This record gives sequence, C-alpha cells and structure tokens, in this order.
Amino acid sequence: MADYLIEASNAAVPLFIFFVLAVAWRRGVRVYETFLAGAKEGFEIAVRLIPYLVGMLAAIGALRASGLLDLILTPLRAPLTGFGLPAELLPLALTRPLSGSASFALMVDALQSYGPDSFIGRTASTMQGATDTTLYILTVYFGSVGVKHTRYALAVGLLADAAGIGTALLLSHLLWG
Repeated sequence: MADYLIEASNAAVPLFIFFVLAVAWRRGVRVYETFLAGAKEGFEIAVRLIPYLVGMLAAIGALRASGLLDLILTPLRAPLTGFGLPAELLPLALTRPLSGSASFALMVDALQSYGPDSFIGRTASTMQGATDTTLYILTVYFGSVGVKHTRYALAVGLLADAAGIGTALLLSHLLWG
C-alpha cells in the first residue's frame, strides 16, 4: 500500500500539469503565449517588489543586530515555557512572522543542536510548517498593489500565526512529548 501511495504522489504533479494542458488545448487556449504573458507579468511584479523586500530585510537585520530581539525575548521566556513552548524555540516562534529565512536558520540551528528526532527538532519543524511570514507577506503583497489601509489583516495574520504555533505545540506534545 505504501509503495502505491508513493507512486501516486510522484505522479500527481505531472498528471496535474498534463490535465491543465489538455483542458487548455480543448478550450482553444494558446498555452505558450499565455505562459509568456504570465511570465512577463510575474517579472514586472518582482521588480516592483524589490524596494519592499529590501526595506523589510534591512528592518529585520537591524532588529537582530541591535539586540532588541533579545531584549524582547527575555521577559517572555518564563510565561511561554509554562504553555509548553521550550525556551530554545522562543526565538523561532517570534521571528517566524517576520522572516522566513531567519526562522528557517533558527530551525536548522535547532535541528543541528538537538537533532532532527528530538522533541525540540520535531517541534521546530512543525512550527515552521504550521505558520507563515505574516509581516513579510503584508509588506510585500499590500505594498506591491498599493494598499494603504490593511484593516484587520495584521491582527488576523498574527492570530493565525499564534494558532499555528499553539497547534504545533499541542501536536508535538501529543505525538512526541
């Protein structure tokens, strides 16, 4: 059964691409020209995103280099450890909404320090997969289309990150704790 599932998952993406191409051909869509138009638009969007990306990366670098991140983390360690969050994963939990690359580096550090099969390694991996880079997403996507008033997007995004971290902790404790 496991071999069948592995083969089916390996075939899923090529079959999906073939399905999309077959449907497009059947409907008379000029696939290559449409692809090129989409690629051109994607490149133009990427160029428009560069200033927002540079600004966000500079802000994250300043936050880490200034020591402000450590200053913020210190009083939070004891209360969050009471909720089952290992102190070693607090930097990962707090940087995940800010930067995917910084949180990925923290996850890799946890995997190297404690091992991929340790509770901390497994929880770090689960947290990385259960959350997203909310501030990065808001900066890039809202900035690229010129949205000035985000209403509840930040609060909802951070709430979703908190739910993801909480769920990752709960599942980690249930499965490996």
